[in-house]
Amino acid sequence: MHKLFTKQYPIAAPLLKDIGHQTAIFTVLSGETPGSIYIDQLDNPAMAFAQFQHRAYISGSPKAISQGQYRQFILDEIYANCNAANVPMFRLVASDPAWITFTADSLSEKSPILSDFQCYRYGISSKINTVSIPQGFVIRPVNAALLNKNFKGKPDLIEEMCSERESLESFLEHSFGVVALVDDQLAGWCLSEYNFNHQCEVGIATLPNFQRHGLATAMAQTFINQARINDIYTVLWHCSKSNTASGKTALRAGFDLYKEEQVLIQYTNQAIHLGVQGNIRFFNEKYKEALPWYQKALSEKAPPSWVAWNAACAAAQTDQIDSAFEFLELAIELGFSDLDHLTQNKYMSPLKGDPRWGIIITKLTNNLPE
Repeated sequence: MHKLFTKQYPIAAPLLKDIGHQTAIFTVLSGETPGSIYIDQLDNPAMAFAQFQHRAYISGSPKAISQGQYRQFILDEIYANCNAANVPMFRLVASDPAWITFTADSLSEKSPILSDFQCYRYGISSKINTVSIPQGFVIRPVNAALLNKNFKGKPDLIEEMCSERESLESFLEHSFGVVALVDDQLAGWCLSEYNFNHQCEVGIATLPNFQRHGLATAMAQTFINQARINDIYTVLWHCSKSNTASGKTALRAGFDLYKEEQVLIQYTNQAIHLGVQGNIRFFNEKYKEALPWYQKALSEKAPPSWVAWNAACAAAQTDQIDSAFEFLELAIELGFSDLDHLTQNKYMSPLKGDPRWGIIITKLTNNLPE
């Protein structure tokens, strides 16, 4: 694979433009977003790969490269890009579903995650949205004036502004958005991402304590009004199909379902990746299926403590009491120290009548800082 210089990006453009519902591609091709682009050959390329932080895209023919070459390219180049950008994973979107199958087969020993995603689309018209803002909240534009003020949650907002831009300054220059505030506390945000040629994507979140008030819909509709002022004609909203709350909010805000597709997700740390595989099953209440994934994760080098904790929860929920206590002991060894979470967590209920429960409480209490 050949990594292109910025001046060579037009070579890859005809292939990558096939993924037109992913605006980030166009900002990378234009040089506005500092990503990486690769092609299989400089003359008449048959495939192209683009990446910026955790976002990855592939287009062209899977016949252009062998599985072995492709696997090594992912492990050498794409993993390195993730580590350099300090992102734990990449999410691959393909022009052809055959690429997802090809990538999954190429990385089969890594157990890649396949996930269904949706893209919603809003075509801007001349109509101005009438926004009903929930009582007690205010919605403000994100600009330098807002950032000069002090409010609780400001670091979280700044982190989000930089998550899809390389800097805060880049966001203020190229993007726009709104925040919801209540009593000088951040309640949520709705921000533009990858603005390019009258199109942008949107990132939206309502913080947990302020959900179920209709705040996300209000922010999205205010954002649409702001997009019109910023000369945006099309807004795209991407979310996991399993995130039904996000999809419903998009529809309430006036978006239409535009595209459904399968994407591939791979964490560069294999212990975390296998643990996430377990989490997918755990949060679908498939505890017996989750446990083997946690066990695989714990066999990897330096697993995080949450993997052992979640394994203990899964074991407790499947009446494997001895294993649950073993996983709890391991979680503590790996750094778990949240006594309140231990005692209040519903998944631990099957263990509380066992004499070993008191031993765990004592051990955790003794490990707490004075």
